[in-house]
Amino acid sequence: MPQLIGIALIALVGWYAWRVLKREMARVDNEVREQEVKAETKEVTPLEKDEDGVYRPKK
Repeated sequence: MPQLIGIALIALVGWYAWRVLKREMARVDNEVREQEVKAETKEVTPLEKDEDGVYRPKK
C-alpha cells in the first residue's frame, strides 16, 4: 500500500510540474511574440563611426 501512495504522489507532482511548465512556456511565447511585433514596427537607425571610434546613430 505505501508503494501505491508513493507512486500516486510522484504522479501528482509530475502532473503539477507539467502544468507549471506549460504555463511558463505560454508566458515566454507571448513575450517573444510581443517583442517580434515591436521589432517589425520599429525603424532601424543607421550607425556611423565617430571620431573616437564609437558607433553612434547617424544624424
